[in-house]
Amino acid sequence: MKTGLAQSTLLVSFAIVGLSGCKNPQLCTPLGACGGDLLANAVDFANSDGLVDRSWSVVGPGACQDQLQLPPVSIALARQPPAPANQRPPDPATADWCSGLVIKTTGEVKEFIPYAPPLPLKVGELTISADYDGSHTRGTYRMQTTIDETRDLTFSESCLTAQGIRLKCPELGRQLGIFLKPEANIYNMRCQDPADPAQGGCECKFDLSFIGGEVGRWAQQENGVQINFFENTNNAPASLADYCFNPPGSPGGLNLTGSNETPLFNEKGLRTLQMQPPSCNDGVQNLELHEEGIDCGGDCTAMGKPCGTCLPGDTMAGCTCRNGMHDANEEGIDCGGACLGILCDPDPSIMNPDLRHAACANNKQDPWESGVDCGGPCDKECGQ
Repeated sequence: MKTGLAQSTLLVSFAIVGLSGCKNPQLCTPLGACGGDLLANAVDFANSDGLVDRSWSVVGPGACQDQLQLPPVSIALARQPPAPANQRPPDPATADWCSGLVIKTTGEVKEFIPYAPPLPLKVGELTISADYDGSHTRGTYRMQTTIDETRDLTFSESCLTAQGIRLKCPELGRQLGIFLKPEANIYNMRCQDPADPAQGGCECKFDLSFIGGEVGRWAQQENGVQINFFENTNNAPASLADYCFNPPGSPGGLNLTGSNETPLFNEKGLRTLQMQPPSCNDGVQNLELHEEGIDCGGDCTAMGKPCGTCLPGDTMAGCTCRNGMHDANEEGIDCGGACLGILCDPDPSIMNPDLRHAACANNKQDPWESGVDCGGPCDKECGQ
């Protein structure tokens, strides 16, 4: 079992970005504050407790994050020991990710410290409920978010040869993936030779996702145009937001802006959200639409979006990613979308998702694989 070193340093690397001192110009234009009764004509669907609920969803373009101060020195360079006065300091091209990488003589990764800046919101869903006495001005809430992005890593040739054992790029990606497997938020670590062979080294990518959210209480402020969200779990400060229910041009929608340039829901940099009523193509599993999976089943069945057929013993949460079909919530056949962590064939010429297979099941050797659908990020070892 992997030690806590990589896990703790991963958290530290995120914290450094979020807490750096200098304040950058704000990028997100406030969405306005018109107030409104958030629970007008709402129905009980979340808890079947007789208290009405309403939900909204948001996809990436509807969320704006203000610029955050990045570390003044790359994490890799910061960990390099000071150079003696009579020696040249490490060259950035040589150091890149080297200080966070240690490879054993057996080819296994002993240590690796990934780093990433704050990531953009992919999808989110806010559900609010009336209070125990039926009040429409206070109650409970749940904010569920998925944060997702593909990150790039570059290992120079001097970095890799300095390890004492020079792994081929697909094998480097595989060993990094094995080492980082306990990190539940990292998927599809893959490495390949650079497009220019003279460059040397390895070019790598990995998918980084965080799925979670906050629950707590909410209360409309006396001015009627602001809401305070009080988080239950992390003892975080209340998040004050300007809001507008049913904004112009968005019937049933909800606009939120962090008041006084503060972040929404204590998510670093998240300043505004333009949220819409739930739909069958918003990337979340909506209780209000009785969806059985992400954008499928329930009310979406009548719109031609049933969930895929499950195998005996499967649960709806994961069965559609093994049924050999392109379901409504997938980017290809059993890959992408709701099949988190299953990489689709990246070939841009495959426009039809009904023809797009998982990269590890496309019957060809991708640049990060050691053979056809084996090695690299694939479950199958080559030669088995």
